[in-house]
Amino acid sequence: MAHTLVWMPTNEILKKVPCTCIDGRTQGIRYSVAGGSFGLFLHTLATIQTAEDRCLSQDDVDRYMRLFASEVGPVYLHSDQHTIDRIFARMGLETETRLRDLNASQQRSFCELATTSELQGCGHIKLIMQNPIDYQIPPALVSRAIKAFFRLYFGQVPNVMFDVLAGRHREESVLLLEEQFSKNLDQESALLLAEPMEQDRFFCHRPLKQALAERFLKAIDAAGLPGLDRSSWPTLIQAHNRAAETTLNALAPELNVDHIRL
Repeated sequence: MAHTLVWMPTNEILKKVPCTCIDGRTQGIRYSVAGGSFGLFLHTLATIQTAEDRCLSQDDVDRYMRLFASEVGPVYLHSDQHTIDRIFARMGLETETRLRDLNASQQRSFCELATTSELQGCGHIKLIMQNPIDYQIPPALVSRAIKAFFRLYFGQVPNVMFDVLAGRHREESVLLLEEQFSKNLDQESALLLAEPMEQDRFFCHRPLKQALAERFLKAIDAAGLPGLDRSSWPTLIQAHNRAAETTLNALAPELNVDHIRL
């Protein structure tokens, strides 16, 4: 098996390492949660909307997204290569077209198409779009978050990462890191290092997810934006955990789940 857990300072992880989606095709050193950091961003803003009893505007969502990228860590969203090919086909573009080469008009068209569930390449985000009641995330918020993401991505804002994954899923099990006891999470945590061409496991890191969410919520408070009372932070994490399990049950119910504690 070509997977190895490596230890790094937690602050360095959160600031520099992309929080990728639970997807065995993702390579390199990483930690993963459902939907990546974009998915966690969505769940956080949905919880804030509920607490505020109002819908966040596009300007609001843009502000939160920029805050995450500048003060928290990389904002990560992925798609499938075949989904990008379908978007380009709708736009009348060759499949070899590079996203970075799109002009302003094409960028707007790409953003509009990317907000439709049929052209969403991340399985977790796609299910959220198709089942807003089950996930408790309104479609309008998903659309605004996708637009906010790509505005920063096309503007080449640092810490905004769009990953296009190719190939078929070949996962054989789920590796779910539940808790970390062996080392103080405030100081160090473990990352997964996956060698190329080995795609045998989904990977989810719940302790780092909690640390990333708390870092975002603290940044929201420091920026003076509407946020969440600290007493409700655990509820947010629990909601995201349930959402991840819903997605895994929908997309890969046959896989064994290995619950580990470090």
